[in-house]
Amino acid sequence: MSGEKTVFVVEDNGLNRISLETILEDNDFNIVGSYANAEEAWEALKNTQVDIVLIDINLAGDKDGLWLGSKIRKHNNMAFVYLTAYGDKETINKVKKTQPNGYLMKPYNEPTLLTTIDIAINNFTNYKKTSTSIYIKDNYVRVKLILEDINYIQSDGNYLHVFLDHKKHMIRAKLSDFLEQLPETLFTQVHQRYVINFSKVDLMGNGFVMISKEEIPVSRRYKARVEKLLTSF
Repeated sequence: MSGEKTVFVVEDNGLNRISLETILEDNDFNIVGSYANAEEAWEALKNTQVDIVLIDINLAGDKDGLWLGSKIRKHNNMAFVYLTAYGDKETINKVKKTQPNGYLMKPYNEPTLLTTIDIAINNFTNYKKTSTSIYIKDNYVRVKLILEDINYIQSDGNYLHVFLDHKKHMIRAKLSDFLEQLPETLFTQVHQRYVINFSKVDLMGNGFVMISKEEIPVSRRYKARVEKLLTSF
């Protein structure tokens, strides 16, 4: 797997967790969270962006890994894979309801683990790029955002302003990272600080485009690409 990926581990068996984390670190993963309890893990994940979460299903405590998986899919929508020693029909049916990106039976070997993680991340990334909606965190609340409703996005350092027709959201993210979640068939960068939904462009002038009466700068670097997209759209 090329490049360092971030991973969040939820495993209540200390030896298993150490073994898992050793494999991950030896393969250039950055472990940004490690928990033994589902509820504590969820509280941390609310404010953490990761490439993938690895979850043991049978966690000690009131809440198990399936509860955590359900929370992630409903409120934080990120890739996650279950790790479990149980493969009975009842468990599998419960797993399906939470829509995981992978399911790995224990004991697993290193190549199988890494392949499962790689496939899960790639499939989830491709899914996000073709999805019609994403979840964003605006003022501590998870909001479902319909991509087609976005007019443009403006970067303000570590924060983004997402403009719709009659509403604006502010989220903590980098423009380059957010752009990766958007379909290339609808969005393009036009300036160091701006990404537009080119289906919303009303006109293009010399060094700018107009969307809903707002003038958005187009830098020389992106001008030719924008002109081509607007011509072919």
